[in-house]
Amino acid sequence: MPERALGTKLLINTAAIAGLTSVNGIALTADTIDKTTLSSTGGYREFTGGFKDGGEVTASGFFDPSDTTGQVALYNAFEAGGAIPFSILFPSQMGASWNFNGVVTGFSTGAELEDMVSFEVTIKVSGKPTLNFSLSSGLTGLALTGTGGALTPTFANGTYLYAFSGVTATSVTVTATAAGQTLKLFINGEYSQDLTSGAASAAIPMLIGSKKLTILANEDGKTQKMYEVVVVKVS
Repeated sequence: MPERALGTKLLINTAAIAGLTSVNGIALTADTIDKTTLSSTGGYREFTGGFKDGGEVTASGFFDPSDTTGQVALYNAFEAGGAIPFSILFPSQMGASWNFNGVVTGFSTGAELEDMVSFEVTIKVSGKPTLNFSLSSGLTGLALTGTGGALTPTFANGTYLYAFSGVTATSVTVTATAAGQTLKLFINGEYSQDLTSGAASAAIPMLIGSKKLTILANEDGKTQKMYEVVVVKVS
């Protein structure tokens, strides 16, 4: 069933890149190797498959220099030059995604008089990209501990954004529960630790202000689910 592209995300590591209006790619192609011989039937050339190529991914949108884990991370990846993990997550009702390693080969910004400041990035796919056709089952439970904190809304498998506000403790912990999932915790877009299903994480230090915790639930061959919790310490 056709779906609107609205809600599609491009992730660098596990951080969604802000301000996107277009994501193009992946385009799979394959070379061929000529194996024609003097005895080839009817004088027709014969071929076998050669190297395969994942092509390039291009994305464009509105430039946002405050997007440190997305657009700024893309610029830093261009400067570093290495291959890093990316994902294209199609709208959640489709349950499909691409996972791939890529090298940022182009990063540009633009300013037109009657338009918003824009940016564009080009990512060369390195190695085999994986197309996932179904959605991971995700978490069956999510709880945080920390004096004063309260998780809202009440956890539900298909709800992905939460707040844990009113924290007065100097640290919090996360307990995520899932069957058959690999669970990873990211803090403000940076990898923090692996999580064991049903067990509390290591302590996460808190200062007055907020942190965004991202729990990535990944099941082999399926589109991962991401749960985000904004934790707010008030005193």
